[in-house]
Amino acid sequence: MDDLRMKRKIQQLGSSTLAVTLPAEWTREQGLSKGDELVVQRDENGGSLLVVPDRPKATEATTTVDADSLTPESVRRAVLAQYVLGRQLIEIESESERPFDPAVFDAITETERQLMGLGVVEEGIDTVAIRCSVDPGDFELPTLMERLWRTEATMRAETVDGLLADDVDAAHRAVDRQRQVEKLFYLFLRLVFTTYRNPRLNRSVGLETGFPLIGYRSVAQDVVLMAEAARDVAELVIETDGFALDDATGCHMEAVAAALDRVADATRQAVTTPTTAATDDGHDAVDAFDGRVAEAQTHIEEARPEPLLELQRTLTAFHNSGDHAGDSLNVATHFAFRSTPAVFTDDS
Repeated sequence: MDDLRMKRKIQQLGSSTLAVTLPAEWTREQGLSKGDELVVQRDENGGSLLVVPDRPKATEATTTVDADSLTPESVRRAVLAQYVLGRQLIEIESESERPFDPAVFDAITETERQLMGLGVVEEGIDTVAIRCSVDPGDFELPTLMERLWRTEATMRAETVDGLLADDVDAAHRAVDRQRQVEKLFYLFLRLVFTTYRNPRLNRSVGLETGFPLIGYRSVAQDVVLMAEAARDVAELVIETDGFALDDATGCHMEAVAAALDRVADATRQAVTTPTTAATDDGHDAVDAFDGRVAEAQTHIEEARPEPLLELQRTLTAFHNSGDHAGDSLNVATHFAFRSTPAVFTDDS
């Protein structure tokens, strides 16, 4: 359909029944006819309805990428985008039938390694077909979220070991773990998009409804950003070949890292069990973390320990990580107040 938004007039059917018509083109695309059932799903606030076929059309989602009009990097991004959108078969073709630039094959191979369940099933000089074997029923979004949290926490712990213990090998392990974080995140996005289009999958992926998906997607993005902050610090440790911190500076950075651990743990608890008590604890942890960062900043400005620039960048990265956790905490706070009996809405 060309029009993504259209108006429909409510009609009266009988004494107490109201109805709206469905776009004819949409019903044809979905293979619907008289007597078929639809799922009408309401959001938690009651302001929106999502209407989908009870049994979505079972056709394989296939897309074709024209490699002639794209750079190798654009091909990589196109494949990544189609994976996230839930395509099962992605075909990269040269319509001019010219052989691919070797860089295109390199980009496809790199993307294949980056994404879970993706594999090349056909390869020629001017065409490559990639199939995704991921079934949404094989995963639950809460389980994937837990894996993301654990991986980021491990990455952050390795980074802190590299920073405080002058352990460059630990910093290298943290950097290498970034690929796993990205793989989990893109799989998470794929399931989010697939589930939103098909509410029948909500329970199979661990959710009661599809509408909290935007919030969970935001939390997953924050976890990725926290992992990137940890990677940035690890790369600083590697570039400097270890910081060799003096005792006072080490104590301040250790206090910041411990406070960040508490923020991350409290945020994880608040998102998993969104209660006002859990979110209050999270906000207390954020306040304590900000205090530790401020103390470390004062120490850096007054003592000017070496390596000064790298330490300042490290503290900024940790502060950014705490901010990302705070953003997730705001999502958890929204979830908590959405259902709390202490908040009433009068729509009259």
